[in-house]
Amino acid sequence: MPSSTKKRRNPRQRSSTARQKKELQPKMNLRSNAIKRRTKRDEPTIYPMVFAGPLRRLYAFTIDLGLIMMVIYSVAPLANGNLFNEKAAPQDIVFFLGYFIVPTIIWGRTPGKWVAGIVVVDSDGRTPGPAAIPREMIGKLVSYLSFGVGILWLILDQKRQGWHDKIAGTYVVDNPYSGGPKFLKDFLKLGEKKAKEIEKSDGATKKIKI
Repeated sequence: MPSSTKKRRNPRQRSSTARQKKELQPKMNLRSNAIKRRTKRDEPTIYPMVFAGPLRRLYAFTIDLGLIMMVIYSVAPLANGNLFNEKAAPQDIVFFLGYFIVPTIIWGRTPGKWVAGIVVVDSDGRTPGPAAIPREMIGKLVSYLSFGVGILWLILDQKRQGWHDKIAGTYVVDNPYSGGPKFLKDFLKLGEKKAKEIEKSDGATKKIKI
């Protein structure tokens, strides 16, 4: 008999280790999926630079105006003169600015823009954040005080920027991830322009000039 003999592995031990590995695999997969989801959530959404046309922006403004009027007529009788009258001008200004500024800072869109499927972004395609403050306060004041020329300017501008957008360096683009009735969004997609198409047309005009 040889003095040194090789130890035979117990088949039961093999099966137990294999089972442990199989049990650990789905747990590891779940952890990796959870990490991927967290990183995706943490990353800011980059919207495609498809500049929204005038009709969709008018549609969004109409919805916002309708919602504001509903709030005024429902809250004013209950406010006992503290809101929505001549004596409550400061409170009214805070309400109007809050309606437009706060959602634009956080989500890049008001409820009207959400329904219309458009969003305010910066030059990188991300929501503007604090850049919404000069856009809504200074830019729109200048646009309206110019007898609306600053607002109507977006009809002529290639990138559909009004004066308030140019002041803040923002754009209003299509939001493919938004809600709202799709048939209306498709119907109002007139006058929309892509950034790539504008770059090509600019390049072509430069070649012709040369």
